[in-house]
Amino acid sequence: MRTRNAHHLTSFFIALLVTTLVFINTVLSSDSADKGRKTGGQQKKLTSTQIEQEHTPAKMQRPRSDQQVSDLTDNVASQLPNLGSTHTKIVRRNLIDEHLFGAMERDQIPHASQSNDYEFCRRVHLDLVGRIPAPEELLAFVNNNDPRKRDQLIDRLLDSPAWVERWAYWFGDQFRNCANRSGEPAMVYFDQWIRQSLRENKPYDQFVRQMLAASAPSTNWTADSAPSNYLARWHVLGDSVTADMFEDTADEIIVNVSRNFLGINYQCISCHDGANHLEKLNLDLTSKKRSDFWSMAAFFGQMRMRKVVYQDRFTIMEDGSRYDTKAPTTVRIQRGGAEVVPTFILTGEKADPNKPLRPQFASMLTSHPQFARAAVNIFWKEFFGLGIVDPVDAFDMARIDPRKPPPSPWTIQPTNVALLENLARDFAAHQFSLKHLMRIIAQSSAYQLSSKFEGEWKASYTPYFARKYVRMLWAEEVHDAISQATQVFGNYKKTGYHSGQAEEKQIKYFTEFGSPEELKRKDAGSIKFFLQTFGQSNREQFDRQSVGSILQAMLLMNDDFVTSRVKAENGSFVAQLLKSGKSDSEIIDQLYLGTLSRFPLPQEKELSLALLNQNRVQGTEDLHWSLINKLDFVFNY
Repeated sequence: MRTRNAHHLTSFFIALLVTTLVFINTVLSSDSADKGRKTGGQQKKLTSTQIEQEHTPAKMQRPRSDQQVSDLTDNVASQLPNLGSTHTKIVRRNLIDEHLFGAMERDQIPHASQSNDYEFCRRVHLDLVGRIPAPEELLAFVNNNDPRKRDQLIDRLLDSPAWVERWAYWFGDQFRNCANRSGEPAMVYFDQWIRQSLRENKPYDQFVRQMLAASAPSTNWTADSAPSNYLARWHVLGDSVTADMFEDTADEIIVNVSRNFLGINYQCISCHDGANHLEKLNLDLTSKKRSDFWSMAAFFGQMRMRKVVYQDRFTIMEDGSRYDTKAPTTVRIQRGGAEVVPTFILTGEKADPNKPLRPQFASMLTSHPQFARAAVNIFWKEFFGLGIVDPVDAFDMARIDPRKPPPSPWTIQPTNVALLENLARDFAAHQFSLKHLMRIIAQSSAYQLSSKFEGEWKASYTPYFARKYVRMLWAEEVHDAISQATQVFGNYKKTGYHSGQAEEKQIKYFTEFGSPEELKRKDAGSIKFFLQTFGQSNREQFDRQSVGSILQAMLLMNDDFVTSRVKAENGSFVAQLLKSGKSDSEIIDQLYLGTLSRFPLPQEKELSLALLNQNRVQGTEDLHWSLINKLDFVFNY
């Protein structure tokens, strides 16, 4: 609470702060099983004892997060204002609806009503472009009587620069793009390449193939070698700055490529056979051997990634001979075994020794049905809050086909096999277009359900996606929403490279950065700490975290990043409104629309008017501060 204005806050606004603290106890990450997982920094060599310690049930088991997602949504939705839902008959608009509502109808599972226009407009803005709608955009949408207006809004957002910025930043997180691992020019060029690929709506399979087959014969610090920086991120250095561990690097690439693009985590079998280790975790991997992993890593056996001494710069060339199964290691148990032939683990297909190996691997990977399955599943989770297979990198290939059911007590893994298969086929049939995939998801009536549920909600309904599941905003989304709601933006500069020359440009939103580290210390103030507290990934050691904490609540109430922006100065939204000649009632409406994407409820309006009547300037500041501290500000629902 801001001490100087505390006497202006009514008991009602103090009550609003109490709801902010709800997420301290109720926010559970849908990725909570991955909490604290390392993102691929330099690892230490493992011993047999350490491997056994890593295979305890507590560390190995990664169950679906249905219960956490269900509880979080039920708790948060019960605290949200009741704005009413659209009680219209749900129309099955596409294949997603046919499968989801068909399953609900078959199993007699009730579902939520359709979201109202205010909810939907805020939700789809956050999911597609990572930002809240401006008041004028929101009202134009709500007041539009065209029955196609939701589809039109989706198309407009998909074609906006903000869509490119939001998803380029997301890919940067997925690929751990950071200057501290590959050098600032490489990080910037890679980010620019990702953004251009998204602008072109480059087919996702082509996007991935280009990264896996990329080279950097002179340096990875050029525009031409930009896609090679996906590989450069996983370079493993030996015991000295001049020792490049080629086999370790190939292993790291396969582990991360498989997690990113197949939804399968081969980390365990990169060190040991699956038998006697993975029986309770993954039925398919139980039968896999470490030599199977080496056979896939062998596709990168001729690649030689060399670090330029004392620089985060690399060359990547195809001038090696093979993957050496007896090569020393700095990050795994010592290898030892017969020579292996490059073999794709999902099919047993072997490489043609007369052709370049990496393009063959890229083609095998992107043409396999699991590539499309994994892709639609990971993007599904971004929009629905829970994967059809969850965690998204825990596919068990022995449990995805109902025609080949696994032995008891194992069950089929996807919660809706037909939906996953048909969505993957549709993705492939539309040239692996990410825009098409996101469009069909956002257009579905299932995505447009309300998070509020009339009647008794049961956790058993969760796999049916019978309501919209809430999520906390990303750290960057919180940052950008506060900046946008207050109209006070950071004085940030972003580095770009053109024709080898560094250039700086002014930016307003955090997702315009290529990496969190681009926020320079001189521009940062306390913002780095603010973002890290809200779970920002540093892309070098730790994943994004989505767990609530009391420190987050305290920062929203007290940090200068918030309190300075709600003051009636420096062109803030509060200052603009007070100078606009608008009435107190109009000011209140604009604050609610610009911050929470809705009008105030009657009780909220009455008490807001009383607050402004006490002291118009301080009352307006306090009102805006209170709205930023509301639960519905920090959640996408």
